[in-house]
Amino acid sequence: MKQKYKLRDIQPYLDGEVTVLGNEAILEFNKVTSPQHAQGDALIWIKDCGDEALKTIRATKAKAIICHKDIKLTKSDLAKKCFLQTAEPKLLFSKIVNALFLEREDSAIHPTAIIDKDAVIGRGSSIGAYCVIGKVKIGANCAVESNCRLYDKVHIADNVSIGANTVIGSAGFGFSRDRDSSLIRFPHLGGVRIEENVEIGANSSIDRGGLGDTVIEKGVKVSANVHIAHNVQIGRDTLIIGNSILCGSCKIGTRTWISASVCVKNGVRIGDDVTIGMGSVVTKDVPDKQTWVGNPAKELPVH
Repeated sequence: MKQKYKLRDIQPYLDGEVTVLGNEAILEFNKVTSPQHAQGDALIWIKDCGDEALKTIRATKAKAIICHKDIKLTKSDLAKKCFLQTAEPKLLFSKIVNALFLEREDSAIHPTAIIDKDAVIGRGSSIGAYCVIGKVKIGANCAVESNCRLYDKVHIADNVSIGANTVIGSAGFGFSRDRDSSLIRFPHLGGVRIEENVEIGANSSIDRGGLGDTVIEKGVKVSANVHIAHNVQIGRDTLIIGNSILCGSCKIGTRTWISASVCVKNGVRIGDDVTIGMGSVVTKDVPDKQTWVGNPAKELPVH
């Protein structure tokens, strides 16, 4: 039987911004699900705020509910259920579920993985089936899923996850034309540095730097099917969504959001706290705290 969690079990995740309301005695759950499919033993979260949220709360069978602090609950609501009210219900739900319900993979190296004798793999890290690992350094508690290729000079810090079929450290796309128009490859002698708590989605590729390193700072989240070219620098806690392309030597600031299918031109600088809209093509530098959209991307005026 699955463990049943009570209020005391989730107390560590309830900061001063969370208010507990209703019948605390009935807060007991051993699963998480959507409000529509919930039974009395489930923990749920309500995205909406207002009349629709109240309809969902009264229709669901769940007794443990995370919802927005602005939802006005009646005495009847409070008598039948227990509520965790917060300004960010999705965030609180994520913290609780990550801590209590996500199964952790055992740290192991699959027997089909090919690993260079000079590679360093930290405690608690796992390497999936058919991975090829060069002269790299991987920190503690990392997960490298199946069929990944990590070339030499890749340095990965602690608590990094890398999705299946991802390639890190391949040569970048840099060429010069000789006098006879033939193409001469620029040597890519650098590496890739990935800092703590980074997530890289499946089927992504990250090129090594030309002379320096390609750098992904702490807390960055990269979705699936993303290409990060040579010498790109991505600031901490930035999100890069699927099918985006970051061309060579561009620099992305901290806490920035790059939406799906964005292309950033080589050498472009994007500031901190920026949002780039879906499908945009960024051809020039973007200052801090602006939203840009379109092809070519331009600032979205604030009305």
